[in-house]
Formats: sequence, C-alpha cells, structure tokens
Amino acid sequence: MCVTFFTLAQPGFKLILAFNRDEFLDRPTLPADWHNFAPLSAANGSTTPLTPTSPSSENGTLLYNTDKPLLQAALEKHMDQGGARVLSGLDRGKAEGGTWLGISKDLKVGLLTNIVRYPAEDGIKPLSPPPSRGKLLREFLLPSSSSQAPSSGDVQSYISSQLPTAGNYEGFNLLLFSLSPSLPSPAVGYLTNRPKPASLNLDHLSRTTGEDRGCTGLSNGPLATVDKWPKVESGEGRMAQTLKEWQEKEEGVDALVERMYGVLSPTIPVHSDDDLLHTTTVQPVKLSPQMTIIPSSASSSSRGRWKGTRTATVILVHDNGKVVYVERDIWELGENGDPQKGNGERRFEFGGDVE
Repeated sequence: MCVTFFTLAQPGFKLILAFNRDEFLDRPTLPADWHNFAPLSAANGSTTPLTPTSPSSENGTLLYNTDKPLLQAALEKHMDQGGARVLSGLDRGKAEGGTWLGISKDLKVGLLTNIVRYPAEDGIKPLSPPPSRGKLLREFLLPSSSSQAPSSGDVQSYISSQLPTAGNYEGFNLLLFSLSPSLPSPAVGYLTNRPKPASLNLDHLSRTTGEDRGCTGLSNGPLATVDKWPKVESGEGRMAQTLKEWQEKEEGVDALVERMYGVLSPTIPVHSDDDLLHTTTVQPVKLSPQMTIIPSSASSSSRGRWKGTRTATVILVHDNGKVVYVERDIWELGENGDPQKGNGERRFEFGGDVE
C-alpha cells in the first residue's frame, strides 16, 4: 500500500516528492545507492531470486532463503559500479533487480506502485507468469541498447511505447518525470493498466497555481479515479499546508525535508483492509497466506508474514539541478523475526547532468 505526494509548482524547485514504500518486511531489498541495475546473477553467479521458503516448523512463519553472504555480495556489487547513473533502492525478491522509486543523473525520476481493489476489464489478463513491473521503471531510468526507452528521457514517447503491452503486467501505476533544464518545462507522464491500459500527460502540473500548490497524491488505486482514498486526499492538503508554512517562515532545505517526512508520518493501527485506505505510514501487520490480516490478538505463532512501511524517501530537485535524496528506514524485522522500528538513513546530494 505505497503512497506518494509530489508537486512541481513550488517556487525554486522542479520537483518535491515524498514516498512511503509498503512491503513485506522479509523481502530482500538493497538500500538506496548509486548503481546501474546489475542483475542478481552478477553478484551471486545465479539467476535464482531470493524467494520464500516453506513455513518454519517452529512458528509457521514464512521465511526468505536470505543467505547473508549472498546478500552481502549483492550489496557490494550494488555499491561498486563504475559510472553508476541511477540512485535508488533495489528489490532483490526477483532476479531482475528492479526498483519502486529512483532518479538518474540526467534528472529522470520514476516511481511505481501496485494497484489493488481495482480488477481489470474483461479481456485484460496478465501473462503467466507476468513480467516484472520493475522493468518498466528500470528501462526508463537506464535504457538498455535493446530497450524502447528514448535516450533523451522523452516521457510521453516512452509511455506510448509501453502502452500496447501494459496489459501483460499485474496492476500498476507508473509515474515518470523528466526534469532536464534543456526542456521548456518538466515533462510528466502516467501509465496504468487498471481497469484497462491508459495514459495521461501531466505536464500541466508544473504550471499549477493556487492554494493547493499543485500537490498530487497517488497510492494503490488509479490516478484518474473520482473518489480519492482518504489518505491521498488528506496527504495532498497536508503537503500544501506545510509548504505554505515552510515558505512563510523562510526555512531551509533540512527543514523542508523534515516537513515532508511529517507529510508521510500519520498512522493508525491496522485492524482491517479499510484501515489501509486511511493510514499513511502502515504499522506492521501480519498477513496470512491468503493475504488477509491476522488480528493482533491472535497467537504469535500464527502463520503469516509481516508487512508495513519499510522506507520513506524524500526527493528535492532544485531549479538549478541540485538534488537532495533522503531515504529512511521506518520498520524492519529484528533478529527474532518480530518488527522493530528502523533507524537507518541514507542521504545523497548531487548536481544533475544538465548539459
């Protein structure tokens, strides 16, 4: 149940973006760093992704076969790629090594969320097995020689190239930005496949004025839905208000980063699926093999996997191309397999390639 809020209309910035990644706490993931999307096989000599094992005989919890030396090798490969062009975390649950949010040195930004609660129209059915949705983002941020992604970062052309095959994937939202100063204004595009493949040109968002400051939210429903999820609607207002206060008080960049984390922080206990529509930060909840919520009153040995907000990321792109990228750990699994609050942070500052 990821959620993001962003604006392209704040004076002094090309983009301000805040993103919560909600995921299983045991899913193998590498923290944000510079890389070129090296596949898992480049680190461990195998194309086998890190996948769930059978439930343990002790407590019935679904575990990942996360071999620590293997993950360490993947981490070292992830962090040691000469001429790395992409800054992001990496999903190691699949061999493709995709991501959910990233930025390239030439100021392309992309994010991906899954879609739930919205079935596909008749005739729209994913391939079996479905391709990795992370490929859609990976090929935009770092086009391969065989990909259809325009090297110039032409957002609309890339989305048009992916539209015919969008139905091959499970439900997704894909949001892409090209922020190069060589463009007259930021290029923004959106692609989804629920209820059917469709795209939107969102370039107008950079020209938005008014009290809402162009603040836009997106979670796990299509962007074009009439009724916004409560946490999306409230988050848009919260972001607009805090940007107004930040500007009036003439605060600095660090204060802006903290304010964006404040936008992402509201949380309520999750007892039902409906609670997920309201909580911005998702407290750890145990899901059964059927993906239903296991009540907190249930036995601690109940078979299931913990899911919640794993990381929160803030990206600031100034008008001059300077980027501030901060990723914080929110929830993680402790050594005993129970959730605990994370305290790690990774901060990056760089000047985008603006030639």
